[in-house]
Amino acid sequence: METTNKHFKRYTVTTALPYANGPVHIGHLAGVYIPADTYVRYLRMKGEEVLFVGGSDEHGVPITIKAEKEGVTPQDIVDRYHGIIKRSFEELGISYDIYSRTSSKIHRATAQEFFKKLYDEGKFIEKETEQYFDPERQKFLSDRYIVGTCPKCGADGAYGDQCEKCGSSLSPDELINPHSQLSGAALVKKPTKHWYLPLDQYEPWLREWILEGHKEWKSNVYGQVKSWLDGGLQPRAVTRDLDWGVPRSTTPTAKCSTSGSTPPSAISPTPRRSANRGARTGKNGGKTPRPSWCTSSARTTSCSTASSSPA
Repeated sequence: METTNKHFKRYTVTTALPYANGPVHIGHLAGVYIPADTYVRYLRMKGEEVLFVGGSDEHGVPITIKAEKEGVTPQDIVDRYHGIIKRSFEELGISYDIYSRTSSKIHRATAQEFFKKLYDEGKFIEKETEQYFDPERQKFLSDRYIVGTCPKCGADGAYGDQCEKCGSSLSPDELINPHSQLSGAALVKKPTKHWYLPLDQYEPWLREWILEGHKEWKSNVYGQVKSWLDGGLQPRAVTRDLDWGVPRSTTPTAKCSTSGSTPPSAISPTPRRSANRGARTGKNGGKTPRPSWCTSSARTTSCSTASSSPA
């Protein structure tokens, strides 16, 4: 868990956000939530200042796919499964200080703050591209709604972002005979405008920070990230043509919406909301202080299992 001898003044521990399209299972618990909870309890027993935060990811494409299949709204799906997931953690004794959700008002507002700040500072690339459009459903399709034959292994049913059979990362343009997962229709391309974060501009320091600064990461995680860097980072879209998401905040005419499921926007608003509640008794039986440090994500760092804020 702790990989250096540094003394940290306080700890923020976060966990991967489970998709609210189904209950958690034993693999989730064993791989993520029980280890994180064990680490948090260890720190609390040492008398360290800890904030343990998590929440349900309610804006992923799997949510809309499940809603389509069941003939209900995405909100119906996330309300159902967020409740199931939250109760599961409570019944198992996972000692979150805060367990929230990405459909909350404060998450929406904070995600929009992130977008607006980067937009106002000119950090995005704004460009119009041609993307796949379903003529029967009259909607642009996200990568997971596009299926076809994998160009790498020849498997049918590969998604527009990944082939589940060989594990290759893909783009919709690489698929052979792409068609709509929703209607089965052949796709056409139409122009649409989106905003991109130019990851390629940050590749040099990311390469140094990850490959030289974090060799303690698990070998499979380190290897996966290294492969992305070795392949060359590309600008990454931060908006999509979706009805279900966090509307971007720069204009009122936004058909585009951010997915709003990244850790900075999903995790940091939750401590902010609770910062002024004062101490509260958690499941560990101890008081969890709410000092001013947890009102801003700028003074802490987040990762999928645990992180620390240096003194």
